[in-house]
Amino acid sequence: MGFMARAGAGWQQEGCRQIDSTQALELIRDRDALVVDVREPHEFAAGRIPNAELIPLREIGYHVENLRRHGDRPIILSCRTGGRSETACRFLRQSGIKNVFNLAGGLMGWLMAGIALAE
Repeated sequence: MGFMARAGAGWQQEGCRQIDSTQALELIRDRDALVVDVREPHEFAAGRIPNAELIPLREIGYHVENLRRHGDRPIILSCRTGGRSETACRFLRQSGIKNVFNLAGGLMGWLMAGIALAE
């Protein structure tokens, strides 16, 4: 599948489904998606997507079973620009969690879309 091939809610890059901020808002509103922020605590404290949970990338492996308990609930991974969250997305998919999405552009893309952050 090509870099920008369409698949489901977003295009895929090496198995990680990418969604933009508008698609993320729809998943949050319509399907009660869980937002997991994989940045460091000091970054998270400076601003985050409303109701996001903090699980730093370096700790994601310790949370696989807890995330698996969400079943089919969509999980949206975010970071500053989308790189760390993409790494987490790939890891979770390889761990058997399939309904996981990467927020393309991260919080920078979220802000560029004009959507407010929680403080």
